[in-house]
Amino acid sequence: MSLTSHLKDTDSSVREFVYSSAPTLATAGTRGDIGKVNATRFDFDTLTALATLIPIPAEVKPPQRKGHAIVAGMALDYRLRMNLPGFDVAATTAWRGLKRLQANPDVIHRGKHIAGLLQDALDFAYLTLKEKDPHPLSLARLSIPLAWCEAIYRAGPVTALANNLGRRIKRAKDGVELIMGIDENLLFDVARMHKPLVPLLDEWKGSAIPVVSNPTFMGSLAVGGADADFIVGDLLVEIKTREQITSPWIRDTLFQLLGYTLLDVDDAHGIRRVGLLLPRQLHLQIWSLDELLGSDAEEALPEIRNKFAGLLTQILAGRLGVDLDDIDDDRDPERE
Repeated sequence: MSLTSHLKDTDSSVREFVYSSAPTLATAGTRGDIGKVNATRFDFDTLTALATLIPIPAEVKPPQRKGHAIVAGMALDYRLRMNLPGFDVAATTAWRGLKRLQANPDVIHRGKHIAGLLQDALDFAYLTLKEKDPHPLSLARLSIPLAWCEAIYRAGPVTALANNLGRRIKRAKDGVELIMGIDENLLFDVARMHKPLVPLLDEWKGSAIPVVSNPTFMGSLAVGGADADFIVGDLLVEIKTREQITSPWIRDTLFQLLGYTLLDVDDAHGIRRVGLLLPRQLHLQIWSLDELLGSDAEEALPEIRNKFAGLLTQILAGRLGVDLDDIDDDRDPERE
């Protein structure tokens, strides 16, 4: 159960804790006067008023729009990371997804064939990235198999491939045919969203501020995994390719970012601001943790994270079948 799954589950103790850490934010965008006032306080109105400048291509039919949006979002994340130093295909979640399929290919029809084609695609991506000046459209094309493999890791091979994607891969004779047969609407959608963000990426690369791609956190294991998009200095950035921006969606996304921040229980990343990068609206919105928590983050974070670490320890112990009371009882009093 990932962090996002916890935050969607109204019975989750993780959700309850994260939402209680920012009570004013929890009311923003809800019905009534308080919801409106707090939505304005957190600048929701600016985001809901944004025009969608790069929409999903009109050629994508309604039944395919959700799947298109998911793949395009993951592929854009990879495409952006290709622009930053240190990107390594073998260190990605996509690579882990491919290895997951290769470890048990018989769970799906022609699993070995599919795994072989995806291996070819990722190998081709690796070689292309080694070129001196690869064509931007080639990189956009290669970001899509990476997204497919990440979906395998996150949803499992059966769920990720039991649809048009699985059938499309099966029909390909080899890796080249698979890559060149990628839907043009998807390819150009990723390329169009990427191009306007290049100056921002260049700014990040040109500064002395460290940039961490796909960061994880000390508390991630306890919630079944949690990895964000980017951390730039003290700024945690999440990329969202959503077309329709609503107040409830903004609120829930900010709690996702706050959840990542609290999972950084040892403050390894030094997060003090969070940002939403909206490629389809060409907008980056930033909030300080002081704003979200409603207090001085430097003073509030240690206590909040300490309590959260206790909750995460209980969750992890439950998953492992460990009784924390027994551990306490077994301690040697002479070593206290």
